[in-house]
Amino acid sequence: MSKATELREQALQKFKDARALVDSNGNVPAEKLEAFNATMSDAMDTDKAYEQAAAAENLSVGRLDERLGAYTAEATGGPGMRFNRTPLDPAKSGSLGQQFVQSAEYARLREGNALESDSSPFNTGRVVLTPRVHQGRVPMGAAAGDTIQTESGGPGNALVLPQYLPGILGLPQRPLEIRDLFSSGQMTTGDTLSYAAQSGFDSGAASVAQSDAVDHATIGVKPQSSIAWERRTAAAEWIATYMVATRQALADAGVIASLIDNQGRLMLRLEEEDQLLAGNGTPPNLEGVQNVTGLQTLDLDTTNLDNLDGIRTARRMVKTGLSRMTADWIAINPEDSEEFDLLKDQNDLYRGGNPIGNFGFNQSIWSLQRVETEALTAGTALVGSRAGATVFERQPITVLTADQHSDFFIRNLIVVLFEERLAFPIFYPTAFVEITLDQWA
Repeated sequence: MSKATELREQALQKFKDARALVDSNGNVPAEKLEAFNATMSDAMDTDKAYEQAAAAENLSVGRLDERLGAYTAEATGGPGMRFNRTPLDPAKSGSLGQQFVQSAEYARLREGNALESDSSPFNTGRVVLTPRVHQGRVPMGAAAGDTIQTESGGPGNALVLPQYLPGILGLPQRPLEIRDLFSSGQMTTGDTLSYAAQSGFDSGAASVAQSDAVDHATIGVKPQSSIAWERRTAAAEWIATYMVATRQALADAGVIASLIDNQGRLMLRLEEEDQLLAGNGTPPNLEGVQNVTGLQTLDLDTTNLDNLDGIRTARRMVKTGLSRMTADWIAINPEDSEEFDLLKDQNDLYRGGNPIGNFGFNQSIWSLQRVETEALTAGTALVGSRAGATVFERQPITVLTADQHSDFFIRNLIVVLFEERLAFPIFYPTAFVEITLDQWA
């Protein structure tokens, strides 16, 4: 039995153990709730190990919801978990939130009275989501009380609202521009992309004399060139999070659209930017530009260049590197971007121009599009070419809704899960230069 198969059987057994704690009415008795949650958490962790082992063995395991459905069906002898799955496409007209409230899935929820009635069952079936911790930092599944806690009345008070204003205020958020710095593509099958990354460039091109009928063995012979390629693999990885809403909030198209547009999508995109730049390549992380083999580096602490001259040198390094590409953008932390804006000449004039009037924020530097991002630490900048890497979308942003996590069903709460799946092959590592900036005076 392979390691992946063994882990799947262990995950299934844990789901069965959790099922044994559920009474005949489908409820978990209070005295068994702690054991139930612990068993489900173990089951999910084991399933994650199964997914990683299967990837190492080149086995396809399907999406998480498909595996949960299979586990549930085997553990209960009945139908598996059902999700209300709504794929969203950023390229379509209308925001993602508008797409959701206009979808057939949302219409079925409204028409079935599942959102308006306190007693009507949610038509996507039973789903149990357990609290987990992501990389030891942030709880991805906060307890219900943590999610809807209020200052005055605790968890229950959030469910008793005499009136609420529709929609969520669209406050300014961290600009999301990193994904636009790379080309994009669609991944239609499988869990991995096998691709060739450039690792060498040897041009022997030269002028050649016309062949001589007398000495045709040496005169007129064309020189050989070569480009070296290295076979690499990019895995499609999940980026996901979930939040909690009341049935009443989900029934209000304005609220749920705002939740998706202003909150859910933002959370996914923030993690996406961190992964594209700094992902370490260890599953379930993408391999980001800063950690790819072949990335060019420039440490200005060890050169006589100042930071402005160093950016120009990095642009030249992209042009003269193996890829021979042309750099077209620079990503930089907002703190360093401010320092560039504040540079002055000997006459105490701003080098970027008049800051009142014709001065524009996010001005280009050496004709490179400047993108400010907190995904880069202060003191580090990245110069690159858009053609050097491609973001492949295996699954677009998808919203899943379900009604059972702990006691959510009897409290009229709905889980709203956001997820997407991406692969990130970097075809030309030398098309990017990571710069360690010199300390600002």
